[in-house]
Amino acid sequence: MPEESPKQNSASPPSRFLNLEGGLSAFFARADWFTPLIILMLSAWSIAAIYSAKSKHQPLFWEQEFAPRQLLFVLIGWVAYWMLSLLDPRFIARAAWVFYAAGIALLLPTAACSLAHAQFFGPLVRPASGAWRWIYLPGFSVQPAELAKVATLALVALVAARGASRSRLAFLERKVVGVLDWACARRPLRAISGPLIEWIPTLTRVAWVAAIPFALILVQPDLSTALTYAAMTFAVLFVAGVPLRFFSTLAAVAALLGGWVVADILHYEHALDRYERETAAAVAEDAGTSRAADAAEGIRKSHSGIFPFLRNYQRERIVSLVNPLKIDRHGGGKSYQSQQARMAVARGGFSGQGYEKGSLVRDEWVPRGAAHNDFIFSCIAEESGFIGGTTLMGLFGLLFGLALRTAAGAGDKFGACLATGAATFFATHVIINVGMNIGLLPVTGLSLPFMSYGGSFILGCFLLFGILQSVHRAGRLAAAAEDAGADPSPGPVSVAQTAPAARRRRRHGGTAPANLRFSARAN
Repeated sequence: MPEESPKQNSASPPSRFLNLEGGLSAFFARADWFTPLIILMLSAWSIAAIYSAKSKHQPLFWEQEFAPRQLLFVLIGWVAYWMLSLLDPRFIARAAWVFYAAGIALLLPTAACSLAHAQFFGPLVRPASGAWRWIYLPGFSVQPAELAKVATLALVALVAARGASRSRLAFLERKVVGVLDWACARRPLRAISGPLIEWIPTLTRVAWVAAIPFALILVQPDLSTALTYAAMTFAVLFVAGVPLRFFSTLAAVAALLGGWVVADILHYEHALDRYERETAAAVAEDAGTSRAADAAEGIRKSHSGIFPFLRNYQRERIVSLVNPLKIDRHGGGKSYQSQQARMAVARGGFSGQGYEKGSLVRDEWVPRGAAHNDFIFSCIAEESGFIGGTTLMGLFGLLFGLALRTAAGAGDKFGACLATGAATFFATHVIINVGMNIGLLPVTGLSLPFMSYGGSFILGCFLLFGILQSVHRAGRLAAAAEDAGADPSPGPVSVAQTAPAARRRRRHGGTAPANLRFSARAN
């Protein structure tokens, strides 16, 4: 059951801006040093891989366009990481609405320009490859969706952990909750609603908090990034204690949507076949008739699918994965990048071609505009082979495991939700990016954490892991207070009881149970 906006506990310590209790010596003692060590290794590897991908054309480091800038992005990211790790999670909770408003403000210009197909802000917001995802400032550009991740995560975690009182809902929220209460009381839904009725206010507020940035990113359009927001939200709700029947219902809905998408793709393939038959007949009747290079190009502007949230270029990417000959008969169109990436991975073999010896990358068979970014994994795999690829995945696995350890050892539900959300963002990017590099998933615009080139993305990764460091240190402080017999309750977002939490840590080797469940304090 969600906590209904508890009042401040008079015995709780006051909220601080910085979590530096005990001074710098205590800071070093409570910090998680394994995570920054792994991030340092990944960052150094990223700069070396980006340098190698372009070394044939610009042999000197300072002559390159991307490697020196990546070094600058990493240095800025490290500063942001340690600054954010100093913050008290209670301050993050109190400022979550401010952070969220700032994130939405960053997303609004790109969404408005995309919807109207007009440059309202002049050269500051302009399209790139048909999408409006960037804000161009003098000397650099910003991708708002990457920075809004941190702000959205903070507010979603706060609402999910603290809960929403029915008596304090806004006008529209009360209307939505009233409709949902009425629907759950009816016989068709009564069997699956059960304990979900108590969660309806919290789920309603979490839904609109997550839906606003999701919609603003979706219209850019950037479906892959928007889906990472959805994955984060569901992971946070699970840790917050939402009953499993909610997720089983979502799984059923997802299965229906998946069937709808499959029907849409089949409809698209039939449209491709119909176009090929019609153009073949037209060419046979009139020798002067020309035909498009591929059927996808011929129906790109005219085809209207049965699933309204997919665009034709997204349908092309899906079909190019499952049936590349149908969408790209000559291998030089939509499937070209993924084919070259798979060839680079295969060419790496067991031990790789050697550093700066990846011929497919250096000769630009893997496209120059993507080799240092979305397809950096294929570049690494060609140079270091199976050994390098599995080593990289092992480092990612360690980072994910450390993030889950931080979530399990958090002193309160808010910290657990923050850590789980950050870990979900990280894992989603890794799975999708590596999947598209080895041909298991369609090509998307998701980058590889700490490895792909990009200032906004690198900064977003460091900010997420800075939050993890902050939660880890707060959890260590709470554990020390529990062992000393003090009340570790961190105020308005606390849900952990002192004695049970201490017993849980002793029983599970210093961490909370694996399912990350926290009992609610009665206020």
